[in-house]
Amino acid sequence: MFAKRIESIRPFIVMEVLEKALEMEHNGIDIIHMEIGEPDFETPKRIVEGCFTDLGQGKTHYTHSLGMLELREALSKYKEKTRSTRFDPKTQFMITGGTSPAFFNVFSVLLNPGDEVIIADPGYPCYQNFARFFGAKPIYLPIMEEDKFDLDVGVLKKLISPKTKAIILNSPSNPTGQIISRESLDEISMIVKENDFWIISDEIYAELTYNGEIAPSLSEKDYKSCHNRLVVLDGFSKFWAMTGWRLGYVIAPPNLIGAMTPVQQNFSICAPSISQSAAIHALTCTEETKNMLDVYKDRRDYVVNFLNKLKGINCLVPNGAFYAFANIKELGISSISFCMTLLENARVAACPGASFGPNGEGYVRFSYTTGKNNIRKGMERLESFLENIN
Repeated sequence: MFAKRIESIRPFIVMEVLEKALEMEHNGIDIIHMEIGEPDFETPKRIVEGCFTDLGQGKTHYTHSLGMLELREALSKYKEKTRSTRFDPKTQFMITGGTSPAFFNVFSVLLNPGDEVIIADPGYPCYQNFARFFGAKPIYLPIMEEDKFDLDVGVLKKLISPKTKAIILNSPSNPTGQIISRESLDEISMIVKENDFWIISDEIYAELTYNGEIAPSLSEKDYKSCHNRLVVLDGFSKFWAMTGWRLGYVIAPPNLIGAMTPVQQNFSICAPSISQSAAIHALTCTEETKNMLDVYKDRRDYVVNFLNKLKGINCLVPNGAFYAFANIKELGISSISFCMTLLENARVAACPGASFGPNGEGYVRFSYTTGKNNIRKGMERLESFLENIN
């Protein structure tokens, strides 16, 4: 007999699409991968070469459970530069083995059975599974295309109850690629002051924006009055092309970091030391990340322009991340059926919107984390596929 809690964990549909696509590839079928949110770039050489030096110096041992102080200090300076706010590197940072373990650690401390967590719909599907694992209830906040997928704070207010323990923000968003407006953040900051719950801000895509500025955040100095209830989760996977290095971090008030520390010590001990060394080097890679972002922007423009020329599909221009969230409602087919048929018949892997929540139905997420030639092939195959089903 397995633990009852595992019954609440729902499958991660994008992984099911990926596994099906990999099985087809194993059988010799050429697949265009636009389903997974993993950068196709190699980790910048400066990071890799720096790590070789660190390995030679024997930096392969346990670190402080909160992470290397050198890294926490570097992150504190980085956040002060990008957010104009200084967070104490000794008491307000915890380095983790990716943002998923960070979520696990935060929720293990914050959530009790019966608590409610407000989650954007559509939104990253793992959020609801984290909440359910600890006995909490996900409350879905509909995010509408007519609002350019920004938060409707009026609707948010109606969802808040005495059981609300946390609201999760993700900007830029997975799957929509849209950024929460500063006007919405202004209103949310006022709500935090009036209520006793936490804001958990997932900022893994914060630097992946196309207007030349980092996405606005409640971690900025203008919102300092709500920092005693703010938890920022971030990491190095996306912007620095370091998915396999598995490194993330939490910024939170000292009392929350203190409560999380025994969890980290018992379940993780510490984040991988060599990955922490890599992160220190990553924070110096300004030119490398700019070059990658320029490539993503070019791909975004190509994908969105192509999608908007297709019959039965329309797509808002994403302001961040590396996803195009295309509306397929005119086609009259479910997003799961669409993606599975697209994979089987056109050999293009994409992610059904239904996997991101009930309000994601009628959409398909295309990830442009593959080369331009692959993207071109994928879009051409999609066009032929639509011609055959229309």
